[in-house]
Amino acid sequence: MKLTKLSHAVIAASSMTVGAIAHAEITTSGSVALTSDYKFRGITQTSNNAAIQGSLTASHDSGAYATVWGSSIDSLVGGSEMDFILGYAGESSDISYDVGVIRYAYPGANSGNAGGAEPDYNEVYGSVAARGTKVGVAYSDDYFAETGKFGYVFASYGTEVSGVGVSASIGYNYFFDDNNAAGEGLGAFLGNAAITDDAYIDYKVAVSKEVKDIGFELAYIGTDLNEKDAGGLNIDGSFVVTASKSF
Repeated sequence: MKLTKLSHAVIAASSMTVGAIAHAEITTSGSVALTSDYKFRGITQTSNNAAIQGSLTASHDSGAYATVWGSSIDSLVGGSEMDFILGYAGESSDISYDVGVIRYAYPGANSGNAGGAEPDYNEVYGSVAARGTKVGVAYSDDYFAETGKFGYVFASYGTEVSGVGVSASIGYNYFFDDNNAAGEGLGAFLGNAAITDDAYIDYKVAVSKEVKDIGFELAYIGTDLNEKDAGGLNIDGSFVVTASKSF
């Protein structure tokens, strides 16, 4: 696993925290989900097809946690994605916070399908939330397929209306180098389409409802990219249906 200096620093801090609370109570939780399309930051990871997903989290009562998350994908870099997360979450007054580092991995990926580059990469992230509103950032100093520095800023809001969850989010994706980096960073999921911009916006609006312990979500997810931006490929926004079960 190739870790950047920034990732090493976060992991070292997390390790010291975990060591100090070695005797703290640990709880576990998880989930399984079936979605009609796995979209990450507005871009399909499954060629607009369905995906099965699952997660497992171990949490210390101090706020430190570790998560493994996985999904089937359908792209030029293989058929699966595994994410490994170390983080720390807590709250002060009415404000909650969450910081950590995440490793995006593509088991069995052929680097030749990502332009000869390593598809796996790391990000550090942080967010604060209060009264249903959350704002956050993520940063990678060597993004997917070794495309250099990448930044992500997002904001979201969620509430409940008559027993139905209502939420919306918007994010800004920025490739620090140039549009070539954007093309390489997204190309494996867009059929090697030539992205003609170094930044784009993604968005999501959704309603959700739990029925007999099964969570259902209907979302509309898209970006401000158009066919010209993506080399003629149709990447319009679309509805995504997800059913999930927590345990």
